[in-house]
This record gives sequence, C-alpha cells and structure tokens, in this order.
Amino acid sequence: STLGAYEHQDVPFEKLVEELRPQRSLSHTPLFQVMFSLQNTPEQTLELPRLALRPFALDSEVSKFDLSISLTERSGALEGVLDYSSDLFDAATVQRMAAHFHALLEAIAVNPERSVSSLSFLSGSERQQLISTWNDSHQPFPWDGCLHERFEAQAARTPDALAVLSDEASL
Repeated sequence: STLGAYEHQDVPFEKLVEELRPQRSLSHTPLFQVMFSLQNTPEQTLELPRLALRPFALDSEVSKFDLSISLTERSGALEGVLDYSSDLFDAATVQRMAAHFHALLEAIAVNPERSVSSLSFLSGSERQQLISTWNDSHQPFPWDGCLHERFEAQAARTPDALAVLSDEASL
C-alpha cells in the first residue's frame, strides 16, 4: 500500500480531494483523521555565504487532526510528538496509546521477523486486567439439578407469566 501511495505522492492534496469528492464535514478533515509521519532523512544545515539555515520545531497549541504521531530519527534514536484533539481524547487515554505504541516498538525490535498483527502492545498487567479481571464472569450457580427442572420450578412459581413470545403466538 505504501509503495503504491509513493507512486502518486506528487499529486497535490487539494487535487486528491477534488477528484475523490469525499463527503465534507466541518468536524473532521476530508480524507483521514489520524496521521503518522516518519522523518528519517538525514538532517543537514544549509550553509550560504554569511547565512546559515537550520530546521526548528514549531509548537502549535491546536491539533490539525484527531490524532497525529510524528517521529523523527536523530542520532540513531527516534524522537516523537503526539498531538491530539482534546475534544475527543483525554490525557490519560493518549498516555495509554503512547505506552501501547512504545510496547509495540519494543516487541518489533525483539521480534523483527514477526508480522505486526501477531505482536502484543499490552503490558503484562493490562493483559491480565483485560483477560482475567474484567472478563471474570464466574458466578455461583446454586442449583444441583438438571436444566429442565429449573424450567419446571420457574413455571410452578409463576404459572401465568409469559414464557415464549413470537410474531404468531405466545406461551
């Protein structure tokens, strides 16, 4: 998908929107709401006679997208910025997303041959919470008899109650 997109990277964004004619809304951008950006080209300072140009970071208080992750490779390390719409996400949710992304990157570094879909982004405690704590649906079942005996007992307690309902009839 990425290589296919690179073949058309010279198409201006406005032209793409014009051709695709997505349904427009003031609540979000027309084609995507989440952006991932990786800047891994070597940075160089442009030197001109009596003038030196170098890139600098702009701090913006407003997120342009619902969620935006920008990574820059510098000196063999990745530096990242995560911007988000505070109307959609709270700080705790975004911190959890960042921790999940960090865990996924660590899993990729340990297992580079595995597909991303087979790697976990959950910490051990989160995995335990999701699988065991929140899904603990074990309930005591105070009945030693057979299932049909439960139906018989309920029918004896409430003989006039509705038991089965369909479009044609009720019992």
